[in-house]
Amino acid sequence: MKKIIYTCLFLFSCSIWAQETPKNVSEESTIKTVKTNNGSGIVERKIKVTTREEQDIEFAQKDENKRDKDIVDSPVKVKKTIEIDNDMGSSYDSKTEIGYYEFNGRQYGFKKVDNGFSVLLNDHETQKSYGNIVKFNRDNHYLFQNSNDDTGIGYFNEDGSFTIEYYDKDTRTVTSQEFILIEK
Repeated sequence: MKKIIYTCLFLFSCSIWAQETPKNVSEESTIKTVKTNNGSGIVERKIKVTTREEQDIEFAQKDENKRDKDIVDSPVKVKKTIEIDNDMGSSYDSKTEIGYYEFNGRQYGFKKVDNGFSVLLNDHETQKSYGNIVKFNRDNHYLFQNSNDDTGIGYFNEDGSFTIEYYDKDTRTVTSQEFILIEK
């Protein structure tokens, strides 16, 4: 009886694992050494930038019953991680993750911080602070406040985009805005 139960559990767990969506994953890392003078001497810092691109593999519907299928273009999700080593030790001292989003035709970076995200406006190779996203205790609930002191409640959709809902006192309605996850 034990063998039957173990066999069923094994087959069940294998079938769940086999259902995982196949992905193309590309990761590129570059390491730079930067020397700066802090007034008391020259300090070396290592900066490691890792760009990870993930793309789900999707097949053409017309090839559903074929063995060799054509791959259809699907969106690519890009995530950049920046790590800084201040003391030239064996490990990096700080780590920053940035995801890229689009809203009203402009590109924004969501930089991960301790209690949520810092929203940065990408403006001609520079980044300006646009707002902050603070995580609530509930799963996937955030407080968003931009530089114009507009405040709303936000959440991440199934597709990775970030939606913010605002309450308008004058019209007594709720309006929403969406930061769309940039995918190549």
